[in-house]
Amino acid sequence: MTTQPHPEMPVEVLGDEECLRLLADAVIGRVAFQAHGVQEVLPVNFAAAIDGTVVFRTAEHTSLAEVGGRPAAFEVDGFDTVTHTGWSVCVRGIGREITAGDDLTAQRLLEMTVIPWASGRRDLWFAITPDHVTGRRIPLVRAADFGWIPGVVS
Repeated sequence: MTTQPHPEMPVEVLGDEECLRLLADAVIGRVAFQAHGVQEVLPVNFAAAIDGTVVFRTAEHTSLAEVGGRPAAFEVDGFDTVTHTGWSVCVRGIGREITAGDDLTAQRLLEMTVIPWASGRRDLWFAITPDHVTGRRIPLVRAADFGWIPGVVS
């Protein structure tokens, strides 16, 4: 289902190629999933494969270690606070642990560089292989008058 932009606030729907380029250029995103009956959204350092597969690392006994075998969404974005423009890319798929490198795909993904900023050991590797990749950009419509943008703050 495609969401139509509001006519007063146009949103550009990004194509697959642009989504994958933006995803590949970013280093921090958020993983959304359910663990222990609770919705989680957690930030991670990540790398993205050419097909949009997202790879990240975590520690044992964390909520993030529960993403394996579960539906997950991964979101990354960028923005410009001066122009009030921005973009977001969302990857939806199933999370899976790849730590053991049990197949050729997992072995290839384990070769990616993922350096967590958080302290401590992050020995578990996970991937979200995309079923869907979508993206949107909020373009600069016009300069704000006195810092107010009609339709956003009135």
